[in-house]
Amino acid sequence: MEVKQLRIKGCVKDAHTGLPLKGVKITTENNLKGKQTTDKGKFAINVLLKKEEAQLKFSFPGYKAIKRLVSDTKGDTEMTISMFKDRDFKDMDDHSLITKALDGSQKAFATLMKRYKDSVYYVVLKMVNKPEDAEDLTIEAFGKAFNKLDKFSPDYAFSTWLFRIAINNSIDFIRKKRLSTLSIDNPISNEDGDTLTPHISSDAPDPEEKFIKNQRKVLMREITEKLSPKYRQLIELRFFKELSYIEIADEMDLPIGTVKAQLFRAKQLLHNILKNSVYF
Repeated sequence: MEVKQLRIKGCVKDAHTGLPLKGVKITTENNLKGKQTTDKGKFAINVLLKKEEAQLKFSFPGYKAIKRLVSDTKGDTEMTISMFKDRDFKDMDDHSLITKALDGSQKAFATLMKRYKDSVYYVVLKMVNKPEDAEDLTIEAFGKAFNKLDKFSPDYAFSTWLFRIAINNSIDFIRKKRLSTLSIDNPISNEDGDTLTPHISSDAPDPEEKFIKNQRKVLMREITEKLSPKYRQLIELRFFKELSYIEIADEMDLPIGTVKAQLFRAKQLLHNILKNSVYF
C-alpha cells in the first residue's frame, strides 16, 4: 500500500472570541506525541496518508476535542479550526439542565438540586420553623418536581415552578400537622355561639391494623434489601433507626451534603420499586 506524506498548516481559534489558542495539541494515528500550537494559534504537522486520507485530532483543556479528515485530493494543506468550550454542568442554564435531566443525566439532576436546594430550604424553614421538617420537605419538593419534570413548561422560570411546588407541599404539611394537634378538650364554637365538643375516635390501631402495619414493615424491609448496600444503609438509618442527617453523616463518615443527595436518590429508587410492587 502506498503511503504519502502531507504537511498540514493552520491556525486554531476560540469559536466565540476568535482569539488564537496557544498549546492546542494536534495528533494523528501515527504521531500520538503530536504538535502544539504557538502563541498565535498556528501549527504545522506532517501527516502520513493511508488510503489517501488521515485524521487529525485537536484537543485542549476546557474545550471539546475536534477530529478532521485531511486528504491531498481536497487541498486540505491549510486549515482554520474553531474550538468550542466544553461547558460544565454548573455553567448551563436551567432549561439546558432540564433537557439533559429528561435524557437521563443524573449529574443534571444533581446540579439543579445543588443550585436551588439552599433557597428552597430557607423558604420552607420560614413556613415550618423546624430545621428537621424543613430538610425533609425540601427533599420531598425536589422529588415531586423531578417526578413531574416532563410537565414543566419552558415558558416559565424553573425556580418559580420549583418554589411553588415547595410552598404547596409545605402548606399541605402544616394543614396535616394542625389537624393532628386539634384539642379534644376545648369545645368548638360556631357563628351562633353554640358550642360542641368533638368526638374523636382513638388513633390507637386495633389488632387488625396493627397486624397490617407490622406486615408492611416486613415488606418494606424486604424491598429495601433490593437497593445497593450504600442506599440500603441510608434508608435503614433514616427511616428504621430514625437518625438525623447529622447523625447519619457521623455514622457513615460522609459530608452532610452528600448524605442528603444520596438519601434523595435512595428515596427515588425505593419509590420506583414500591410503585411497581404488588404489595402496595
